[in-house]
Amino acid sequence: MAGNFFKGTSTDQDSRFGDKERKLIMNKQWPEVFNRKLNMKNIDLSVIKPWIEKKMIQYIGIEDEVVQRQIINYLEQQSEDIRGPDPKVLSIQIMGYFEKNTLPFMTELWNLLVDAEGQDSGIPNQLLDSKKLEYEEKKKELQRLLDRQKLLYQAIEYSEKTRKKIKSEQQ
Repeated sequence: MAGNFFKGTSTDQDSRFGDKERKLIMNKQWPEVFNRKLNMKNIDLSVIKPWIEKKMIQYIGIEDEVVQRQIINYLEQQSEDIRGPDPKVLSIQIMGYFEKNTLPFMTELWNLLVDAEGQDSGIPNQLLDSKKLEYEEKKKELQRLLDRQKLLYQAIEYSEKTRKKIKSEQQ
């Protein structure tokens, strides 16, 4: 019985075991922004990471470091590829975690990455604007606290003057 080798076809050759990821990509309607190819070398991913974490909590209700790393790793690995990352492939990969929120999340992410690619700094305007707004709010809060502190000092000063006046009148 020498020469008993497997006969037939491999799963790669059999059409019943085709690439399911490719089928999902071909059969799904994708947002127009997903057709935009990106050069990840022009994007500062370090500022995108906190955004991804924040949005994950918003969309799936938990902070899942595994999913976050999966998204970041995919974007980082694809930055080495000339073709760049494919949002459709990434959407399919994270669909199990985000479920019905996959498309809204990926659309927001892709719009953010497109914006970042267009900036010289590699930081999207949306994030710069939100940081600017956050800074302005903190500045207003600080000014409010300084004004309150000034009022407290004035009240203490007035209290001291009144106490001294009462003391001098009693003598």
